[in-house]
Amino acid sequence: MMNLNLGSCDLLLMFIILVIVSVFKLKTLTISLFFLFLFNFIPISAQYCCTEIGKVLHYTTIDKKQEKTLKDSALVRDVIHENERIVVDLRWYGNSYSPTQIIDGTNRETFIYRKKTGITEFIALDAEVENTEAKLDYLSKYPQKDRSRAEKEYDEYSKYMHAEGRISIPIKENAGMDEELPPCKYTQKIGPMRMKASLEGKYKGKERVHTPAGDFDCIKIYTESKAKFMLFSEKEYSMSWYAKGVGIVKEERYNKRGKLQESMTLEAIRKQGNN
Repeated sequence: MMNLNLGSCDLLLMFIILVIVSVFKLKTLTISLFFLFLFNFIPISAQYCCTEIGKVLHYTTIDKKQEKTLKDSALVRDVIHENERIVVDLRWYGNSYSPTQIIDGTNRETFIYRKKTGITEFIALDAEVENTEAKLDYLSKYPQKDRSRAEKEYDEYSKYMHAEGRISIPIKENAGMDEELPPCKYTQKIGPMRMKASLEGKYKGKERVHTPAGDFDCIKIYTESKAKFMLFSEKEYSMSWYAKGVGIVKEERYNKRGKLQESMTLEAIRKQGNN
């Protein structure tokens, strides 16, 4: 058996050490809890999109080709926080969007922030989402007792009408100048007809943009998009500026000769219901 013969000085020293260790542990725990609170409860602004539900982004578009000015707004309708990502549902309204587009949901845009990579992905077209929504809409027209029959009928229906692929832009903070975007394609099948879209482009560095809503440090991205339906085809050339905590701040569209056709600029950011 070990014999411990401690004097008063030794006991005092041990007491001081225990106090220091306890204080250090408490301080570490406090710091950990602070950062846990910070990341879970303070609104996030590191993503290249707005993550605050109810925020409205107001834009002015000058259409040089048709010589008119359009006023549009984008509402952050929903934000879903998941383990690995944050999904933002954005809905557009205004002069550029018809009632039909609003009803059928084609005024929707989606941003997905992936926590592991730190990349915000802007999704313009997503076949997986569209096919799922089309199926749910189809099945909703049948009573629950006929669900099995409805599933079989939809399987046949989907052979004639369904989508494939995805059009998206990864907004990457550490991208090099003229680094190419991953090319992407999308196809909408309607019976014998096909509507095809594709997108490619390059990162063009970072740039500070001055707008009526304020000054923003942005990632600049150049894209070339193509759309083809039967005998008709169209190609669009765009330059877009994305800011942290906001998303799109400015966008310019050009013809194939590089002449500016349309420009969109952020005018204001407000809470829904505030003028």
